Amino acid sequence: MAGVNWPMREMVFCLVSIAACAPAFAQFSPAFLQNSSYWGDGKAEFDFYEAQIVRYGQPRATEVIQILVREPFDPKQLVKPDEWKLPGVIQVLKLNQILHIPTGIYVYQQMHSNFWRVDDARLLKFSLTSNDSCGNTFKEGRRLGDKFDYEYHTYWDGMADGRADVIPPVNGYFYDELPLRVRTINFSKGSGEFAIELAPTMIKSKKDDLAFKPAKVAFTSAEKNITVAVQHDGGTDQFILDREFPNLLREWNAADGSHLKLKRSLKIDYWNYNKLGDKERALADPMLQHPD
Repeated sequence: MAGVNWPMREMVFCLVSIAACAPAFAQFSPAFLQNSSYWGDGKAEFDFYEAQIVRYGQPRATEVIQILVREPFDPKQLVKPDEWKLPGVIQVLKLNQILHIPTGIYVYQQMHSNFWRVDDARLLKFSLTSNDSCGNTFKEGRRLGDKFDYEYHTYWDGMADGRADVIPPVNGYFYDELPLRVRTINFSKGSGEFAIELAPTMIKSKKDDLAFKPAKVAFTSAEKNITVAVQHDGGTDQFILDREFPNLLREWNAADGSHLKLKRSLKIDYWNYNKLGDKERALADPMLQHPD
């Protein structure tokens, strides 16, 4: 690059570097969250999974529920506002992962929530509640600019309460985002792979070490399904999705030996199904069900 002064050289180098990295960062697309014909109908996607969740080195048979719904969100309080027409209210897509895991004579009851902005798919907040026969744990991360203010309260010695700044790299994601993130991949090509940085799961009762480490995402498409493999520090997770939108997550084989298989997917205003017998009524209603 003779004849180009040093500031110009550095600028050109930066632009080339960004262009080279952009396809990797752009593989997760906000277009999935922005599909208002699917997410804008006022209903939630309510997915029931037959599961084997590994705890203490053994698989535990259970049911896992994942709920995805678009909601109004107050970006100041980072909660759902009572008045959704107030100035500044934005739209988010929320994922609740609900686990009820028997472990011998007692049970783990856990729920992890993620909240992504609809306009750019940026994660704004995550939280976890975990309880068992030992005690209660609560963890939360709230986005402040380019970092998360991470707070934890556990029943374990040396980690009773605390805060930390968590700063994701540009292409950094959390493991517990994956059930949604893999569905947002740009599948316009039949196959592909790209690099990300991945932090480990937070679905546990102890404080987390939220270190981001290199990971690779690869996908291949078949006639009816898409297989996504996420290779990371702990092994490889495999996700099997429907080929067509909304790319339902049909199966998840996790690196730790856990396994989820979709039993039933409903599109439902589930908050109106809270009476005795409503679960059976909803599961039996073909108008609420995604086709198998």
